[in-house]
Amino acid sequence: MSELTEALNSIEHWIAQHIPDHPAVMHPGLSRSEIELAVGHLPFKLSEEIYELYQWRNGGINPFIPHPDAWDLARFPALKETLANVDPDYPLFPLFNLEYGLYFVIGSEAACAALPIYCSDAPEECLEGEQAPQYESLTAMMQALAQELTARS
Repeated sequence: MSELTEALNSIEHWIAQHIPDHPAVMHPGLSRSEIELAVGHLPFKLSEEIYELYQWRNGGINPFIPHPDAWDLARFPALKETLANVDPDYPLFPLFNLEYGLYFVIGSEAACAALPIYCSDAPEECLEGEQAPQYESLTAMMQALAQELTARS
């Protein structure tokens, strides 16, 4: 099991144990070929981590990730919904929606293992280099969240 999947499973397990009435309902993951077919038209490449994320689960209903401070961090939309919101003129790929903003990656010209994770309500500033990434990768983001949740248990 990869470090990303391990962190995602840890978060999911923490939710089940500590917030059993949490409203998140997750969709089953997609196959690699389903993801490739869905994202093949994008003018940029996604990282292997994003493929792994959608193989783990295909988004869900209601916020998925609880913040350690007890507010819902983000909603994880299904791939089809995410793709409907991708602007082909910008290499932004949203991962998690916040009430005011989103977590996203800036797509790559070449295949890669990981991409930095940005969080902003003004993604164009990240494209222009005005904001630094919040996490070096999706794995780093999920590991940090899993560690915070575990530490507060």
